[in-house]
Amino acid sequence: MAFQGRPLTRLTLAMRDIGASLIPRAVRLVILGAGVVAACSTTIPPSAPASDSTPSNSVSTLPSTTLTALPTSTAVPTAMALPTLISRCVRQGSAAFPGVVEARPDGWFGQSEIATPPDFPTTGGQVYGPHGVEVPPREGPSRLALYETFPANDAYFTSRIEQSRKRNGKPIAVTVCGEATKVWLTESTGEVIVGWTDRDKSDVLVANTADFTVQELVDSAESVYDCCG
Repeated sequence: MAFQGRPLTRLTLAMRDIGASLIPRAVRLVILGAGVVAACSTTIPPSAPASDSTPSNSVSTLPSTTLTALPTSTAVPTAMALPTLISRCVRQGSAAFPGVVEARPDGWFGQSEIATPPDFPTTGGQVYGPHGVEVPPREGPSRLALYETFPANDAYFTSRIEQSRKRNGKPIAVTVCGEATKVWLTESTGEVIVGWTDRDKSDVLVANTADFTVQELVDSAESVYDCCG
């Protein structure tokens, strides 16, 4: 049996014509919309994360050491005053004068002149010590005695060496102003003695280990200078 289609009415034909006319317009709208989307996607860049676009965030990510590493101005410390240097072995001219011991403990000054010792008429000197020290005695703790013999003669130094030997004194080789000599140390009394020649005079310096080391005694010997030269 042959299929018989339903006769097309006038309304059906009209709707078919309308649909046919709408299809091309819909297609055009879809194509136009796609073009707009594509254009927008190429001209508008994607928004950056808030943390990257905010300048303050980039500063806050710097390590704290970046700021502290910058140089800062600092005050230059004032140089400390240096102690006055003591001249050593100052000798002017061929003739020596009575000497002054410059290297001595702080607060020590000349206290008394030394009278001529028995049997040594050409020997005299000076006693140094702190304020208030009593003289005599000329030697012992808190005292520094300088003996000088004019003209030069080792007799007085030799007599002091003999006294040190009797008390089991020990010789210690030293050099005073380039001259080889010895410091004699008597441990039982603490006495230390050194002798040397200064041009046309002979010097002997007597101290005590309560106030001087061997090296300090040598330093004092090398600091003796002419008081009137």
